[in-house]
Amino acid sequence: MKYKTTKKAVMNGYYRVLAVPYCDLQHLLNYENEIAYTTRSEGWGADVYQFGNTAIATGYAPFGTIRPSYELNKKYDDAAREIVNDWSKNSYEDKRAKLREMIEEYLKEATNNA
Repeated sequence: MKYKTTKKAVMNGYYRVLAVPYCDLQHLLNYENEIAYTTRSEGWGADVYQFGNTAIATGYAPFGTIRPSYELNKKYDDAAREIVNDWSKNSYEDKRAKLREMIEEYLKEATNNA
């Protein structure tokens, strides 16, 4: 179950926070559960995903100190789409494990220069 939080709390609570625009990583994060969400005056702002001491804030109003490039996000999300849409004999657990590996690679590449 996710809880409502603030941008300030997330920024103070994690070593790295990646700002990712809405739907840029929808396939890569497909099997992950967000831990929190933020709001703004217009309503929902962003969902927050936790990976150790790193968080990804993705939504209409993403925030963070690291802004991965569109090209990097697209590279990983396109590869993840292939896994998610693979209707062969791969089980849910297999797909989730493959995506978790991809998330780790993505985080390393996105935070490499941070």
